[in-house]
Amino acid sequence: MTNRDLTLRFIERFCAGDVEGLVSILAENLQFRGPFHQFESREGYLTCLRNDPPVPSQFQVVSITESEDQVAVFFEYQKSNESLLIAQLFKCFDNQITEILLVFDGRGFVPD
Repeated sequence: MTNRDLTLRFIERFCAGDVEGLVSILAENLQFRGPFHQFESREGYLTCLRNDPPVPSQFQVVSITESEDQVAVFFEYQKSNESLLIAQLFKCFDNQITEILLVFDGRGFVPD
């Protein structure tokens, strides 16, 4: 599987609300940074998602940029009647995602 395929699989599973489907594509030592949370492990990230699972939502990819070990994906996250532009930078190694940097305008959002 290419890194591009791996990152698109992540977005598809996340947007489908399939938290358990993320386990095999995330490295145990996953580093996650976002506007509201930071995690130093796959389990920390997944525990947060299990406690507050993503609502199944639609998405539309706007742009993908790739290098040897990184993929940047910009997409419209269509949750309920709202749409949010999200940018995610993924670093990959050995068919797993090792780092995720999540960027979006969090104004108006309150973390649970």
